[in-house]
Amino acid sequence: MNFASPILATCVTGLLMAALPVHAQQKFQRWGGGVDDETLHFGFSFHYVTADYKIALKPDWQLPYSDEPNSSFSADSLYGVYSPFSSGVGLGLLADVKLTENLNIRFTPSLVFSNKMVNYRYTPIQNNPHERELEAPVRASYIDLPLLLKFKSDRKGNYRGYLIGGGKYSVNVLSGKATDDSQLTGTEKRLKTKPGYFSYEAGIGFDIYFDFFKMSPEVRWVQSIGNLLDARERNMYNNPIDRLTLRNFQISLFFE
Repeated sequence: MNFASPILATCVTGLLMAALPVHAQQKFQRWGGGVDDETLHFGFSFHYVTADYKIALKPDWQLPYSDEPNSSFSADSLYGVYSPFSSGVGLGLLADVKLTENLNIRFTPSLVFSNKMVNYRYTPIQNNPHERELEAPVRASYIDLPLLLKFKSDRKGNYRGYLIGGGKYSVNVLSGKATDDSQLTGTEKRLKTKPGYFSYEAGIGFDIYFDFFKMSPEVRWVQSIGNLLDARERNMYNNPIDRLTLRNFQISLFFE
């Protein structure tokens, strides 16, 4: 009886069994298109944004406003100024640089369409020349330029959690195209804000790995730095406000 054949078959079977986990591990590591192994990779993103202004009023904000000597227009006494939440959408690109296994730096320029609103409530009087409540829209299409650090957890299966944070500069591309209202008076004017501002942001997300790409749902909080109000402008909408800051809550979906 030839004992070599069973021994050889056993050895070959053992080698195949040992090789299978290695092969499976190599295949597993390449899920997501291998983006985690690359020093530099790119992607794109979609965003849903909800935002409002945080408003600080002047000590005399309730006093009636007058356009004199420019005109004879005057507004009634205020009893409320607030900013309701407004929604917007955006899309962007992504450049990601791998620093370590758990740390990346990301540049994610985006175009975001997000108009804002500030509402003014006036004390009603007889023969009031305007409505009891007025809305002052702020038309905005922002180019956002964030530079962020991404702190990643170790990968577990086809998932990985991460924290992200950094700074951003935003510029309103519609500010230079706004209608010249220097010849307008009273309610015809608009609330004026600065065209650009800096902000800081922080968020949390998850990397989900598919065969040839990685998808990352993410939520992020954004807070502007400094005063967004254009202090050079004097009208009934700018006058009662001392300080204006912007707060965003952003839900994003990244594909890499």
